[in-house]
Amino acid sequence: MSALHASYKLELSPLRSSIKKSGFVRWRYVFNAQNRDTGEKASFFIELYIINPSLSPDEVVWSDLHAIPEFKDESQLFLPQEEPSLHSYVSLRVGRYGFGGEVVQKFLPSSSFTLNSKSMDIAEGIFHLEGEELSGNMREDGKNASWRLKVERLCHFFPGRMQKDMYWGSPAIRALFSGEIRFCSETYEVVPGSSFGFVDKLWGKDYPYPFFHLSCTHLSSIITGKPLVNASFAVQGIYNNSFALYSEIGDIKLARPRVKNNPNFGCVAMDNKLHWTVSVPYRQYLLDIDVFCDSRDMMVRSYICPSNAKSELQVLGGSSGTGEIRLYRRIKKRNLELIEHASLHDVRCEYGGQDQAEEE
Repeated sequence: MSALHASYKLELSPLRSSIKKSGFVRWRYVFNAQNRDTGEKASFFIELYIINPSLSPDEVVWSDLHAIPEFKDESQLFLPQEEPSLHSYVSLRVGRYGFGGEVVQKFLPSSSFTLNSKSMDIAEGIFHLEGEELSGNMREDGKNASWRLKVERLCHFFPGRMQKDMYWGSPAIRALFSGEIRFCSETYEVVPGSSFGFVDKLWGKDYPYPFFHLSCTHLSSIITGKPLVNASFAVQGIYNNSFALYSEIGDIKLARPRVKNNPNFGCVAMDNKLHWTVSVPYRQYLLDIDVFCDSRDMMVRSYICPSNAKSELQVLGGSSGTGEIRLYRRIKKRNLELIEHASLHDVRCEYGGQDQAEEE
């Protein structure tokens, strides 16, 4: 099986029956672009999300638990309230990261979504993926987004079971995007060499808590002063106090569905920034990652738990993280040899946790 065919197989794998009844799948495409009129750089994501599709295939079912109902008769507040229905829908979310970032989101019945071994679609051309072609056109709440892109997948990471009923993989840790995206009446050009693209897929019966993600394909060597062309990394977790890791720097690749050798990681707030740290000993190597992101360039996205409509995952994320990565080789027991020290740009960085809606 070729690497490209394996990537498509991961991306277009059929939904399991257990996921259809109680579970979710999320596909995400992230890339940089440039405003055609102003030349301003922007980072976009296109996210396709499905939750409990077989529960209500012909109707969107969701509950706004954070809305406060206005009761005319206050005595109703003391009456037993019905449990909110489990959510069931397909959601397409297109967003622009950065200060003042915006999102266009559309909810549809799951019957509007089709998936086979060659393509993935939402009816009426709202979303289409086939081979290297990624296109779509949507309008909601007075906002519009349309895109026609080519996606060249350069390397992938196969999923392993992170923990029971939780999976993550990347059909393209590194991807070259090209084409055009129109977002909120502005046109952006996507150029392969500056797109620094990334594609991943997350699925299961629940989300990892806390939610922890770092990925980057824009690295420059501090040692040589040159860009690292065939270099990238991705960290996804947290699963049983660990995470999935993929890293390629030069000819050294580290790929683990779940790191078990006492990794150190964290995310802390400091002033107006968030700081992610990862330190992974793996065989004769040690990988250290430090990433900072301005909180003003980040946005919150929410995902309702498939099995409990009162619980949701809230993720604060951005795509303008900066930092450094160091790769060491262990010499004997106590000595370390620095193999690469690189600066990081356009890091996708996320951190989130579980939020429980209060009883009314």
